[in-house]
Amino acid sequence: RCLIDRGRGRGRREEEGRMRVTTLQRKESAHEDHIWVAKWIQNRRDEGAHAKDLKLLTGSCDETCNFWSYDDSTGFTKDVQSTGQDLGVISLDVNSAGEVAATSTLDCCIRLLSLKPSISVIDTIKLSAPETWSIAFHPDPSVEQLAVAAGCLGGLRLYKSCVLDEGVKREICHLKPQPNQIAKHNQTPFALGVAYDPSGTKVAVSHSDGHIALYDVQTQKHILTYAGHSKPVKGLSFSPDGSFLISACDDKTCNLYDISSKLPIGSLNGHESPVLCIEKSGQEGYCFTGSGDGVVKVWDLRNRSCVQTIAEHKEAVWSLALHEGANRLASVSEDKSICVYQVNPQ
Repeated sequence: RCLIDRGRGRGRREEEGRMRVTTLQRKESAHEDHIWVAKWIQNRRDEGAHAKDLKLLTGSCDETCNFWSYDDSTGFTKDVQSTGQDLGVISLDVNSAGEVAATSTLDCCIRLLSLKPSISVIDTIKLSAPETWSIAFHPDPSVEQLAVAAGCLGGLRLYKSCVLDEGVKREICHLKPQPNQIAKHNQTPFALGVAYDPSGTKVAVSHSDGHIALYDVQTQKHILTYAGHSKPVKGLSFSPDGSFLISACDDKTCNLYDISSKLPIGSLNGHESPVLCIEKSGQEGYCFTGSGDGVVKVWDLRNRSCVQTIAEHKEAVWSLALHEGANRLASVSEDKSICVYQVNPQ
């Protein structure tokens, strides 16, 4: 059974002792069009963070990235609006030191941005259409590596994310789909989602035909292919200890995989629309998901149950972002709004 909370933080616990989120702030018309992605700018080396003067980065179909300051009491203040994108922002990420960001856009460009001391462009990677989708930084900022879901090429692309000397090649490799992953009519499945495991030694890439490929970053080889979905998988997240992988699929479910086994060990069922995004909770045993009908769900992975559903958005929720130090979750939506929630751990 799944409890639905409607309104600004109203509701009750389904069971005592379980994780809960409470709505704190909502920003209407944060962009002029659908908002597709959000990431907190945080230094994960810090011991903790206060829930004031937090920094959030959002990307939109309106061809802009907005840099926001956030405070629980005053809400959102737009610091910078970047208009350097020629088409909508599909994906973005910020490295774990909070110093470098990257955007992936529908004009098939990846833009690397330095965030400190001020925002500046490091480089623009221009690709053929459409050869880029979701992006993710290596969890160790000293590695300076960016993983890219390779779009129509399928599989994984790896790039150096640092400032390069003249003549140094930025692309590290393209790890292609395996022959048995080629769809009917010789069409390569479109690569959609990408995620590093916490150690940074493995990368998972999801595809439009439902399969998920796991790659070894160091050997640059394919390890395993996960089955269980037949529709596009748009989101991926590893558990905090890296032992499990969770998928977000258009079939309205999320599968749980032991990373050593190709078949799911369980699933999360309860969404009434395609699941578009997934975010780990920062606490072992929980995760968050967002779906096409505008709801956010909190899941207890130990018994595969939904413990809370929040219906703050009027349209699809495309991205969720957790600030682990401050225990703040952000959601963004096609309704052009941003919501921030307090995460109350178990």
